[in-house]
Amino acid sequence: MKDSEKLFGDYELSFKGKVRDIYNINDNRLLIVTTDRISAFDYVFEDIIPGKGILLTKVTKFWFKLTNRIIANHLLDKSEIRNLNISNDIIDRCMLVKKTKVLPIEAIVRGHLAGSAWESYKKNNIINNEITNKIYKEYQKFDQAIFTPSTKANVREKDLNISFDKMKAVIGEDLSVKIKETSLKLYEFAYKYAENKGIIIADTKFEFGLDENGDLVLIDEIFTPDCSRFWLYDNKEKKINYDSFDKQFFRNYLINMKWNNNQINIPEDIKQKLIQRYQLAYNLITSSA
Repeated sequence: MKDSEKLFGDYELSFKGKVRDIYNINDNRLLIVTTDRISAFDYVFEDIIPGKGILLTKVTKFWFKLTNRIIANHLLDKSEIRNLNISNDIIDRCMLVKKTKVLPIEAIVRGHLAGSAWESYKKNNIINNEITNKIYKEYQKFDQAIFTPSTKANVREKDLNISFDKMKAVIGEDLSVKIKETSLKLYEFAYKYAENKGIIIADTKFEFGLDENGDLVLIDEIFTPDCSRFWLYDNKEKKINYDSFDKQFFRNYLINMKWNNNQINIPEDIKQKLIQRYQLAYNLITSSA
């Protein structure tokens, strides 16, 4: 069975994302199924990473529970999902959520200079949409985390970085300020929490929606290896291993093979190494030690 579509004959597939399939349950409920698909550079691959969907779902549920004092999220009580006719081999990849009005913004928070932010700095001396004269090194931690929003593009389209002023023009000033403040609070909380468990969250992204009362709600996924940059951290030595324990490992593979925006058969050793990294990050973050 290729993906989740064939498992939900009773429910309408309302949206097929890069990784998640969303089914309409009723007027105020959606079922999110996290598939084993993988995307990189806004390209969705047909080859899958077995076990990835379950891990992403477990990580998201863990963080939703941990952060619901900062902001409410769209996840519903797990008892409700038992009333749905869902195959046992896929239920661990499912989240039953309340419907929201999805906001067309990705709220990105960066605590370290890495990835596309580092490339932008190297090329144009730009940090957070502003030219800077300050000298930075790759992976350097910012004095304070920065908020760098982007558009939320459709599947196979590219997200575009935008200024905070542009964000305010798109969704309004009050909502923009609240999203920025909430995103920074979430990041600062999770950074300290994960650091104590041996993981540095270098950057991450959030998505938000409005519920039936117009209140801001956290949606989609949160602090997963797909939407965050994870590095291992040695608490005793106070040293960071910048080898990526997230999707950057797969991006690096594509860069090194000089990938040309085409479908490929992902080698089994790459699949295994990627899922091992995802599993280790999950184990560390959720450990009781």
